[in-house]
Amino acid sequence: MTASDQTNPDTGSAAQHKTSKQQRVYADAIVVLLVTLTTYLVAGYFELAERYIDWTALGEIYQLDEIVFVLLAGCLGLIWFSIRRQREQAATLQKNITMQQALRETNNDISRLLQENQALINHMTEVRESERHYLATELHDVFGQHLAAMDANLTVAKHLASGNNENFQQVLDSVISSTTHLRELTRNKLRQLKPPSLNSIGLSGAVRELVSDWQQTYDDIEIEMDIELDDQQPCEAVSLAIYRALQEGLVNIARHAEASMAEIRLWSSQENASAMVNLTLKDNGRGLPEQQQSPGSGLGLVGIRERSHALGGRFEIGNRKPRGAQLTITLPFNSSN
Repeated sequence: MTASDQTNPDTGSAAQHKTSKQQRVYADAIVVLLVTLTTYLVAGYFELAERYIDWTALGEIYQLDEIVFVLLAGCLGLIWFSIRRQREQAATLQKNITMQQALRETNNDISRLLQENQALINHMTEVRESERHYLATELHDVFGQHLAAMDANLTVAKHLASGNNENFQQVLDSVISSTTHLRELTRNKLRQLKPPSLNSIGLSGAVRELVSDWQQTYDDIEIEMDIELDDQQPCEAVSLAIYRALQEGLVNIARHAEASMAEIRLWSSQENASAMVNLTLKDNGRGLPEQQQSPGSGLGLVGIRERSHALGGRFEIGNRKPRGAQLTITLPFNSSN
């Protein structure tokens, strides 16, 4: 195939349209010419002019012989009318073309802004996870170690001072209890800030560990969990998004739902020959208020929604019947974002 044969499809279509339009113009001109020639031949054969003069002479009182000029004026008026409408149509067509071009440019700008927004969301997520990692490291290396040292020193002091002073023993017991509580609290916060290595234990293992830790704190809420993931694990970005979504959903249930039961389902599926990972979180609580059934009412839900869209997935939240709320997320196994 030569370079001249490799034409743009749009250019070829426009050329075909122009050729077709010219052919229609030529055909109409030929029709007009044939009708005119036929009229001339018929008029000459039947001597229509003489017959017209004889007929109009009978109606001289009505000036019927002047009707030819009326018809001529009418024809000229119709020609003027047609030209005006054709110009208006051409102007309207040009305006529509301009509007289409502006709309196309606007759509391109929207697509560009959407891509920039997704890139910004990815960057913000990375920065947020980096900050969480840094804070978790600081808590573990500084706060946690000092608490452990304090706990050990207080235990030694308790043994050294055993039997000397009962009040002193009570004070040491109180301080040891406080340091133990702070160590447990620090350990829990570390798990929230820095999830377990998703590459080592996988998404299903991380979810089970998250739910287990959550139930130790909220043992009055029953959890039903169903995990059906293949051996293949989602990419790290998708796994982290699922983990954070479940973490945020469980926090909302504990704080606002007033629920006694929650259901978690994590499974893989196929959509258009693409592997997908799905998360559903349900509860039997009071549900979402009408104005909060969109994720615009909470920054946590907004972050989940935007991150899901940035990864090329779907996010849904709403109330269940007869009561409760449901959160559903569907993400591709391997997102390109």
